[in-house]
Amino acid sequence: MKRPELLAPAGDFEKLVTAIHYGADAVYLGSSRFSLRHKADNFELEELKRAVQFTHQKGKRAYVTVNIFPHNRDIALIKEYIGELKSIRPDAIIISDPAVLTISKKVYPELPIHISTQANITNKGAALFWESLGVRRLVLSRELTIGEIKEIRDTVSVEIEVFVHGSICISYSGRCYISSFLASRGANLGHCTNSCRWNYTLMEEKRPNEYMPVFEDDRGTYLMSSKDLCMVEHIDKLVAAGVDSLKIEGRIKGINYVGGVVKVYREAIDSLSPHKPYECLPRWKEELMSVSNRGYTTGMFFGSQPKEDYNFDGTSYRSTRELVGVLTEVQDGYASVNLRHTLKVGDKVEFLTPGLEMSEFEVLEMRDVECASLTVGRNGQSVIIPVPLGVRPLDLVRRRKVGS
Repeated sequence: MKRPELLAPAGDFEKLVTAIHYGADAVYLGSSRFSLRHKADNFELEELKRAVQFTHQKGKRAYVTVNIFPHNRDIALIKEYIGELKSIRPDAIIISDPAVLTISKKVYPELPIHISTQANITNKGAALFWESLGVRRLVLSRELTIGEIKEIRDTVSVEIEVFVHGSICISYSGRCYISSFLASRGANLGHCTNSCRWNYTLMEEKRPNEYMPVFEDDRGTYLMSSKDLCMVEHIDKLVAAGVDSLKIEGRIKGINYVGGVVKVYREAIDSLSPHKPYECLPRWKEELMSVSNRGYTTGMFFGSQPKEDYNFDGTSYRSTRELVGVLTEVQDGYASVNLRHTLKVGDKVEFLTPGLEMSEFEVLEMRDVECASLTVGRNGQSVIIPVPLGVRPLDLVRRRKVGS
């Protein structure tokens, strides 16, 4: 069985390292200038070069996003930027605009091209069109069913990629103008304010300042705010449809999200076998609930998204675990932890380590880097704690949230 590529977001270098550590086959990343995730930390040119080099040293692939819808003022800058990528040598460039494709083929003809989901490929004809232009991969629209994906797969020979996890836009595959209208922040240039997540109420014209909820929740309605996509229960169906790459959304999410989601999908993909039916482990769904999410939906893969997957109840992103720190060294039953949160002796923590999932361990002792005894470690501090067998450098240390 050909297993699909697992493609993870890399909003900065730490997220890139985390994604690869937990099993991503490839990462996608970009600069703040020409990428649709301007709010991510992103990479300047030298940082991008370092990131691609690191990825290649690990035997993985790096795809650079240049997927904004450029205006005239952007064209010369994009041409210069693609020329600069020749010294960086990414494995592909992700684009959405025909002008950028033309520039890339002229400036850096050997660079493989992936067509972004922003191009809204929803039918066989559009797929054939892009294939005729010599692209390597199509990132299909989120609005397709698995059956429609299979029809496209049977029509073209290029690689096919789909999103399987993360946030969903209310607008058609991200082509949103709500942000531009309400906040003068162009989503198609990477400046989205996530206006579809805002709280909206109804006001009758002749009764100003009298706000009425659209349904019984007196906080208002979030009817434009979809639950997050999650296809971990159905990746066998996507593989059967001929999908080559499974993509995780989340370049502006933290390393707790990146590590947790990549780990689950890595295990799920590796469990695929031609000799037995695919089984989604209950633990995987529990782990996905532990990271930042707004509830989960299968989107439109099985037809129209049900209305209950849009009528979000107003609760913010929820999770059951908070990040405590990152292990940097492990030796003789002890590990150094770079803390991201206060940690006290007596606290119970979990290690995002294969085989130790959701198991709690009490912090029985703590020392600083000079081996002095501590009772409390602070955010940004490096401390040494005892750890169970099996933990690895770069594993995340987490803690159950109060009430979870």
